[in-house]
Amino acid sequence: MDLHESLHGTASTVRRWVLIEEPGPWGPDALRDNRLDPELMSRIREMVRPLRLRVVLIRRVHRRRGASPERRRCLLAWTGSKGGWVEEAVLDAPEQVLELDLEALSHGRSPGLRKVAHPLYLVCTHGSHDPCCAEQGRPVARALADGLPQQTWEVSHIGGDRFAANILVLPQGLYYGRVPPEAAVSLARTHERGEVEVRYLRGRTAYDFGVQAAECLLRRRTGIRGIDDLPLRSARREGDETEAVFTAPQGGRYRVRVRTTADSIDRALTCHARRPSAPPEHELVEWHLETA
Repeated sequence: MDLHESLHGTASTVRRWVLIEEPGPWGPDALRDNRLDPELMSRIREMVRPLRLRVVLIRRVHRRRGASPERRRCLLAWTGSKGGWVEEAVLDAPEQVLELDLEALSHGRSPGLRKVAHPLYLVCTHGSHDPCCAEQGRPVARALADGLPQQTWEVSHIGGDRFAANILVLPQGLYYGRVPPEAAVSLARTHERGEVEVRYLRGRTAYDFGVQAAECLLRRRTGIRGIDDLPLRSARREGDETEAVFTAPQGGRYRVRVRTTADSIDRALTCHARRPSAPPEHELVEWHLETA
C-alpha cells in the first residue's frame, strides 16, 4: 500500500529488543498465534511489560517448513542513541528465555551473552498481520538471505506496514522502508561500508519521530551518509516543532527545526485498518551549521 507518504520520521521508537526464533506459522498477533506454549508466551509478556521490552519473533528465510528447531536462538538487542549491541543465546528449550537477564537489557547493560559482531538485517514478512508485508517483504528477505544468509532474518510485525518492504538493521536500529528486492543487497553492502541509504531511510529507533525526521531531512540536504557522522547532541520539542542539534562531521553543529502536523486527509493506513486516520507529516522549517 503506497500512499505516497514520506518515509522520514516513521520508525518505531524502540530501544530494547527480545527476538525469539520461532519458524512459524505466525498468526495476526504473532506473540499469541504461534506454536510455542501459550502459557510460556503469557509469562514472557508479563515479564517484559514492566521492563518496556519489545518482543518479536524471527525465523530463517531458507528453512525446512513445518519443522521446529531442537535448539533456537534468542537475540537481545539495545539500540540506544549512544550506540547499540546485539547478544545471542542458543536455547535448548524455549522456557530458557525466562532465565535470561532481561533486567540488564532494560537498563541498556550487557546480559552477558555471546556478542554478535556483524550487522543483522530483519525483514518484516508478517503476512497474516498485513498482506503487504508478505507480498513486498518476502522477495526482499530472499534476496538478502541469498547474499547474507547468516545475517538475515524474517521478523514479525515491527510497525509501518504501509512502508513495506521494511528492513530493520541491528544493532544501529535503522529502519528502512519501500525497499525493492533489487536494492536489498546493495543497501546491506552500503551499511557495511558505514553509510546509510538515505533514499529508503525511515529513521532510528532510538529517536522520537521529530528527531528522526530532522536527521533524515538534514542528510538529504547535506549528502552526509556516514552512519555515525551526525551524533545527536540535544533535542527539544515545543508544540508542533522539534529542534534537534547534531554534531557536524567537519566540526561545529547542525541545528535543525522540524514542524510535525497531521495530514489533511484521513485514510486507511493499512490493509486491515478499521478506521481511517491522518498520518503525521514532517516539514523542514530551518537548518544551519553553527561553527562557533
